[in-house]
Amino acid sequence: MSELTTAGSFEVDRGDLGWGIFARREFHRGDYIFTFTGPLIDFDGTVAKGERESDPLQIGENLYIDLEEPGRSINHSCAPNSGVIENRILIAIRSIQPGEEISLDYSTTMGDGHWTMICACGNASCRGVIRDFEYLDQELRQSYLELNVVQGYLRHRLGEQLQADRHGRGEMASKDFRR
Repeated sequence: MSELTTAGSFEVDRGDLGWGIFARREFHRGDYIFTFTGPLIDFDGTVAKGERESDPLQIGENLYIDLEEPGRSINHSCAPNSGVIENRILIAIRSIQPGEEISLDYSTTMGDGHWTMICACGNASCRGVIRDFEYLDQELRQSYLELNVVQGYLRHRLGEQLQADRHGRGEMASKDFRR
């Protein structure tokens, strides 16, 4: 990841989906875009926000950043050009051209089983509904995992689930063998 200065490298402006973040310079894959900031809150704090409950960024099982600008203005895309690493750092996952909207797949951060949203990204690969990471198809989940843009708590949860699945299959195989 190149640690380039972000001064003047993007701007918050109105676009097709309302307010968004737009590149003012070219970003290459792996380039640092910005760090999400804001106070930490829990799940109850997100629900208490009412209509703005989609503003926080989930970074743990019951931990969220109540986003400040510019992070609050990033829009979802089912074909994003950026992703979150280390819970708070937004990086480019492909080349982003000047004037292009910077977008994120919200599902790579979501795992509370509570919030969904009708998607309006308009991409050919649009899933129609934004839901938790576990609902993405296996190929897309794997792609995001390989890019390392899935929140740590979700990677940990997925690892536990895979271990439980393997353990369950092992038990079943042992039981079947004993028959």
